Amino acid sequence: MNKDPERIKAYWDGRAAQDSSAQSTTMDVWLRHIEANFVSQMVRSHDAQIIHDVGCGDGLTTLHCAREHPDKKFHGTDFSPGMIENARANLTMQALHNVTFDIGDATDGGAHSGIDLAYSTRCLINLSDWDAQISAIRNIHDSLVCDGLYLMIENFVEGHNAFNALRLAFNLPEIAVRHHNTFFNRQQLLESTAPLFEIVEEQNISSTYYMVSRLVYSKICADSGAKPDYFDKHHQLGAELPFAGEYGPVRAILFRKK
Repeated sequence: MNKDPERIKAYWDGRAAQDSSAQSTTMDVWLRHIEANFVSQMVRSHDAQIIHDVGCGDGLTTLHCAREHPDKKFHGTDFSPGMIENARANLTMQALHNVTFDIGDATDGGAHSGIDLAYSTRCLINLSDWDAQISAIRNIHDSLVCDGLYLMIENFVEGHNAFNALRLAFNLPEIAVRHHNTFFNRQQLLESTAPLFEIVEEQNISSTYYMVSRLVYSKICADSGAKPDYFDKHHQLGAELPFAGEYGPVRAILFRKK
């Protein structure tokens, strides 16, 4: 079902205005920790020099990577002016000189070129429908240099459904997809991107973490009547475990441009 893109944008502008903390793009700060570390690892292992964060939000992931790679150039864009305002404020506080932030829509073609590695972290799921998503992916493809890389860290229905089935088995309620999100179908994605990219690496980066934070910890909270807390130690410990299984929605696929 198509969703109103202006309503989605207004939602993120509202989040930016209400919360400039590390929870402005997601309440789950340890999930962001996992994502940022994975992006940084890919930048390091593939020696990318010019990196574009597509849908950077408040810029904290961009800034994390820029701190770890001071010899690389990072550029973050987001369709929410409020998020870019927060990202620039975060940049000012951290005083990094290898990062820039600008307003930009992933569905606008021709905006960028010469990118060694582009990445998105739960950005394209905020587009209104599949047509907008595949359009954005084509734009990312066009922005890359020959053999450039696109690291897609997005939510997929397969891992989401598998995890919810596990929650139900432990008498926990399903976790619904948020109104502003459109999760990817892996098979549809791979078939549609086959002419554009080859897969270099693929990993469910949320499965172990979700089993600890949203199964074991959630069950403990449900049985004791406690309110779950994103800063509870279970989240930190889950974020430090190695990746395993297919019981979480957030998947990383590293593509190489054909």
